[in-house]
Amino acid sequence: MEGFLLLHKPVGVTSRHCVNHIFNIIKRDTGLKPKIGHTGTLDLFASGLLIIAISRTVTREIDHIMKYDKTYIATAQLGQLTDTLDHTGSVLLVDQNASSITYMQLKQAIKSFGIAYEQIPPAYSALEYSGRRLSDLAREKSITPEEMNQIAQAKSRLITLHTVELQAHNLDLFTVRARVSHGAYIRSLMNDIASRAGTHATTHELERAAIGPFALDQVVLLSDITTIDHIVVNCISVESMLLKIAEYKM
Repeated sequence: MEGFLLLHKPVGVTSRHCVNHIFNIIKRDTGLKPKIGHTGTLDLFASGLLIIAISRTVTREIDHIMKYDKTYIATAQLGQLTDTLDHTGSVLLVDQNASSITYMQLKQAIKSFGIAYEQIPPAYSALEYSGRRLSDLAREKSITPEEMNQIAQAKSRLITLHTVELQAHNLDLFTVRARVSHGAYIRSLMNDIASRAGTHATTHELERAAIGPFALDQVVLLSDITTIDHIVVNCISVESMLLKIAEYKM
């Protein structure tokens, strides 16, 4: 069998766990051991759309799909800075005055980015340095924080901001819906927005709402996939996926 599954990854499980879940069901129910991949890792604390590709032929389309823009909804806490830029990390700084930042200040901060900006990725990321993930190097503390910052800065990239909308602001929490180019780190974006408003921010909630033309209203819950029949019913053919991709305008 082959095709694509549009899954909703829940909070608390890895993207790899989702892939293994599908692989194990296919192996158990059919005896087959298909090649399976996904189109972009979501952090453990994040949820949302994860596209699973099943079969060697289908996984060849992963790189193409990964290049599409992605839409996220994120909520961050103003005034808090952690080493991971999310709530799972160690707190480095706390700004007691962050609650005085207004809705309009955040709106102006977002507007100041324009349609693109040079983004420095977080040290805790999947980007590689000398064949190792930055996140692994950071956790091992095998290099100094100064060296880690230099490496992260050297990996900065131009990020396109298709749309960034401030959806809510309540005391020290703010929520943003952003459609961004491939390779953008939302944890960094949220902190960068706060930085332009005069403070820091740590992302507490993150949901991927869309990848190109594929959105959450098309997904199946991971918990609802327990048999091969569930996979077959929800699998999208390569032809249908490629048609949607061809019709999509960035």
